[in-house]
Amino acid sequence: MIKGRMILVCDPNELWNTNIESSFDFVCLYLDKKVVLTAGKRDGKAVVRLDRRHVSEIDRSKLHHVTNGPYKGLVINKKSHCLENGDPAEARLEFLAFLVNKEHNNEPVQDFWTLRFWFRGKPDGITKKRTFSQYFQDLMSPDDFPKNYMCFMKKAMVLMKTYLLIKRVELEVEQVTKVQSPEATPPIKSFVSLFTPDIYQYNFVPEISMTTKTFLTFMIKAKCDAHIALSATYGELHKKTIEIVIGAENNSKSMIKDGVEGSVRADALTANVLSGNELRYFWISWGSNKIEVGRGAHYGEGKFLEWYLPENKRFGISSLAVATDNSSHGQFEFAELMEVETDYSKKAKKSRMKRQIMWLAKKQRILHCMEDVYPNTLSVQDLLQQQAGGNVDAGTLVMMMKELEKSQHVREVEVGRWLRVQHEIHYGSGHEMKLVKDLPQLTGREQPTIAIVTSLYCEKLAVDAMIDDKTTFVKYKTEVRRSFVGESQVYTVGTIGRFKVVSTKLSRHPTSNQSARISAENTITRILGSFNKVEHVLLVGVASGVPNWGNCSKHVRPGDVVVSMTTERLDPMYVHCAKIDNESRDKSYIYSTRSFTCRNKTLQNVAMSLESIVKTEWRKPRPWDLFIEEGLVALDKQETSFKRPNNDKILRIMKNDDGTEVLYEHPISLNKPDLRLEVPNICFGAIGSGRLITRTQSVRGNFAAYHNVKAFDLDFEAVLESLDGNRNESFLVIRGISDYKDGSTRDWQPYSALTAAAYMKALIMAL
Repeated sequence: MIKGRMILVCDPNELWNTNIESSFDFVCLYLDKKVVLTAGKRDGKAVVRLDRRHVSEIDRSKLHHVTNGPYKGLVINKKSHCLENGDPAEARLEFLAFLVNKEHNNEPVQDFWTLRFWFRGKPDGITKKRTFSQYFQDLMSPDDFPKNYMCFMKKAMVLMKTYLLIKRVELEVEQVTKVQSPEATPPIKSFVSLFTPDIYQYNFVPEISMTTKTFLTFMIKAKCDAHIALSATYGELHKKTIEIVIGAENNSKSMIKDGVEGSVRADALTANVLSGNELRYFWISWGSNKIEVGRGAHYGEGKFLEWYLPENKRFGISSLAVATDNSSHGQFEFAELMEVETDYSKKAKKSRMKRQIMWLAKKQRILHCMEDVYPNTLSVQDLLQQQAGGNVDAGTLVMMMKELEKSQHVREVEVGRWLRVQHEIHYGSGHEMKLVKDLPQLTGREQPTIAIVTSLYCEKLAVDAMIDDKTTFVKYKTEVRRSFVGESQVYTVGTIGRFKVVSTKLSRHPTSNQSARISAENTITRILGSFNKVEHVLLVGVASGVPNWGNCSKHVRPGDVVVSMTTERLDPMYVHCAKIDNESRDKSYIYSTRSFTCRNKTLQNVAMSLESIVKTEWRKPRPWDLFIEEGLVALDKQETSFKRPNNDKILRIMKNDDGTEVLYEHPISLNKPDLRLEVPNICFGAIGSGRLITRTQSVRGNFAAYHNVKAFDLDFEAVLESLDGNRNESFLVIRGISDYKDGSTRDWQPYSALTAAAYMKALIMAL
């Protein structure tokens, strides 16, 4: 395939004159699903139709052959003299093919090919476009390019078996009388159709990239009232939108409006400009600070509308949406030039591989951003502002989101707003996820008595893996606000042992500390208000550890678990530093802190009892080790690996002054038999927080020694304040260690979250 040309060494009449029986063996029909080939003529053109049909839908009177062996599941019908048109195609491709007639001295022949596609179900436009584009690429791949027509049709059938989304493909061929030179061959064109009902409701067209265009050519079939909206933001038509109406007022008038249903800025009489029986060409231009609309396939000709944009109405167009009015349903067809790979050199393959890696990396950044704000949603504009896609335009970003939705990583809960999905297939049977507007009413016995609060997405997954008989409720608010913080809530209700528990996740605002604080406070208030039987609260997740390179018994390793307790029971469990003053005389630090502890010591007593039992029976497997293994099985289908990393032999720690890194080896003691090196150990101490004290190692070390701090978390002071304000008297902070810096090392976060969750389960089981 080169610039839309296809070369087949064969007689063009071979397709219709070949005895198909010589190519396929006849066997009995016994499979439920078949790809059925029917060849025939329509409007003087040769047509081959490939249908995906159930065995009961096949007309046996038309049956010619059924294949077996490597081609099992392919059916060939008898030749049809007249193929009916059927439903309009949902997508099509057009290109010129060069052939060589081997029976006439290899003289060149040129055919005009049209490939039409129909799809199963109701896939979105981007999914359709990617599916038929990839099908065409595979069909025309030079690695195994067919040598003649019969091989070409056979390959088309075999490929259709693997493209399950495609319901029907039609290949239409028309011989061109005047052969063009290869240099004059037009590029391959792809067409995507969108069908609109007789309801004035806009459908966005994300598969058409608008950010790189200044005009668009398309076709419309409708009796009247075809609406086209050009917008600056995908999913948003209330601001920065220009509406074009073609064939308004019973197909007699067309106009340009300032916004959807806004003021008319330009109009023209256009009697019978639309047709309900045929597709007609139109074009729209938005370059040079003016909107132009015309009829015909050639941009710039047949103009009938024009509006010079005032300065306050000039904005970039990044989104397209279409609709028809209550008086007519419609069909819109959009054409784009298809990019076909022509360079198969090693250099080109490396370049394509690099692009694919970058594409995957950008999608991963988007997922991380979605996970931070979960259970709240993000719009395209939100993602662009946070640069989650990394130098991508709105159209490309929408395409990425559609791909993530297809792979069930996100869900588009409103047009242009996506939610990260905790899908039940990741947990196996027994786990449901429900999107609700209001939480169901729980009876007394169904009410949880233990609440578990997490901050990171991997923490929520790890905690939920410890819960049995669980159901996840996402309470999503449909109104779109400027700030999404605190709008939605997620609760997973289930059991651990004999206790009913509920887990939730804080939404982390990526740019505003104040918004994150408000969100955390609201989350605690809501969970304690919604589940008023909650007695104990566990804050479970990851943190950065405080190392002690000279004392093995006091050293904290990545993967270890720190529990917010001190040897002196009245000492604070959690210490937040809000301000640091430097005493100039002795170069010491003065900290302004707030300490938190709880009156009810039930959780602390159970933790001490559990520790005593483990020390006494140190040769036996510890309960949390077993729960880690169970969690790894439950989380095996996650795209993030929760397995223990193997890079903990030597760990990096930042120096105090210039931020450079030095390497330290973990201390080892042969005199401490209960210390285990390849599995998590449990450490007791206060948890510290505060962004100021995590900046340098000297301040961290000084603060940790003074307050007996074993770990620094991601700043849960707002959560502790909210617990205090809601008069909760029993809480415990459980932190898995992921690094020695700020807890953000992603390769250790999942495993450390799992170790913390496993200890949490052991603690609850021992209550």
